[in-house]
Amino acid sequence: LDEAVIQAASTRAKPIMLTGLAAMLGALFILDDPIFNGLAISLISGILVSTFLTLVLIPLLYFGLQKRASQT
Repeated sequence: LDEAVIQAASTRAKPIMLTGLAAMLGALFILDDPIFNGLAISLISGILVSTFLTLVLIPLLYFGLQKRASQT
């Protein structure tokens, strides 16, 4: 089961990162506009955080919960 999580994370890493990068690049174009500046900053930071959570934190939480369940 550990191997399946590692394989799934490595398989999905590239599409998740490319999708996030494309959305962030699109938001870079509205950074210059004073009206949409706040929207662009929140969009870029939200995508960065969600990409980190998806690729790093969720698999780590899964491993931790699985380890905890196997100890009981």
